[in-house]
Amino acid sequence: MMNQDKREVSSKERKEIWKIINLLNLALIFIISYLMYYAQAMEQMASDTQGHLGTIMQYIDGDYFIPHPLWHLGTYYLSEIFTIDLHYGAGVFTALMVTLYAVLIYKIAQNLDGEEGNEPKWFLITFVSLLIGPFFLMDFNPHIYIGQGSPSVWHNVTLVMVQPLALLSVFFTVKYFNTEKSNFFILAILVTIISIFAKPSYILVFLPAITIFVLLERFFDKRQLLFTFTAIFFSVAVLVYQFLNTYSGEGNDSVIFDFLGVWSLYSPNIAISILLALGLPLLITVFNYQSVKKNDYIKFSWLLVLFSMILFACFAESGRHYSDGNFGWSWNISLSLIYIFTIIEYFKQYYMMPPLIRYSLLAIMLYQLYVGWYFLIGMFNGVNYLAEIKNFPLF
Repeated sequence: MMNQDKREVSSKERKEIWKIINLLNLALIFIISYLMYYAQAMEQMASDTQGHLGTIMQYIDGDYFIPHPLWHLGTYYLSEIFTIDLHYGAGVFTALMVTLYAVLIYKIAQNLDGEEGNEPKWFLITFVSLLIGPFFLMDFNPHIYIGQGSPSVWHNVTLVMVQPLALLSVFFTVKYFNTEKSNFFILAILVTIISIFAKPSYILVFLPAITIFVLLERFFDKRQLLFTFTAIFFSVAVLVYQFLNTYSGEGNDSVIFDFLGVWSLYSPNIAISILLALGLPLLITVFNYQSVKKNDYIKFSWLLVLFSMILFACFAESGRHYSDGNFGWSWNISLSLIYIFTIIEYFKQYYMMPPLIRYSLLAIMLYQLYVGWYFLIGMFNGVNYLAEIKNFPLF
């Protein structure tokens, strides 16, 4: 009895310690994110932030249409509430979104793990998922981000805005199909529709993915079909509104079919770039196929990856935004999602894998984590995210 009481006290103490560690970690994430996005807002760091910041007051005054204004409104109203300059508001609001994203990764890892008391594992999953970059071969492509894409992108605030919503959308959608609970129906529809106002890049791949997912898994129950049609109907309605306001009118850009046109501007070999971007998730899927094929979160995320690849490969914007590769944002969002869910699966299956496979995957994960960390530190040191890497330390 005494030993049991000691174990219970020890378990409570451990949980309290991990609560403190997690709170300190979230505080650190917020501070680092604030410093980065404030620097971006002040044009001290290469990013798209200043451009988005410059349109806020035009949008508020009704002089400029923004199809995805969620970040802009969040920044504006936070600045108004706390009576601070928009540059500070941009730093604070974006840092809050990054911190929220970290919390969601941790909570989803906890939910999918199925075991209690694995705080170190959930902490590790969160840390790796936030910072991991693509597999990088300097001799193939001296750019870390351009060409491959990356699960960790820091220079675009609307991408930061949509990532937590996209993660919740996948989580709640799959939860609903597996449980058919009404609360997951409502939550999935809400976050999916709201994500369009953060950045429509996610919904463009969600719609075909959910359609194929339903067909492949034969989710033909009346409630499951109702969810699918509801999501498609409202999403298409919002997309049509955004499309008409973005591309209609004289002199506006338009969407064109352009197979591999934009992607080939940045990658010497697109097939290899795709393999490098998907390195770790692809290998985790191959070597844990029996468990992965039962994991609807990973299956749905792979569908998102497939359709984001098709979208980026086949479409572009004509005119001045052609080389921006705006259809590539779906690719980056999908990469972040497939990394999160396969990393969770890797740590769930860790002790069930043969040692050779387990440690080989761990080595690749550590290398890609080093790439992601190097990329982030480089941004803080003033290195443009488009810059060529001429010297990659240790490799």
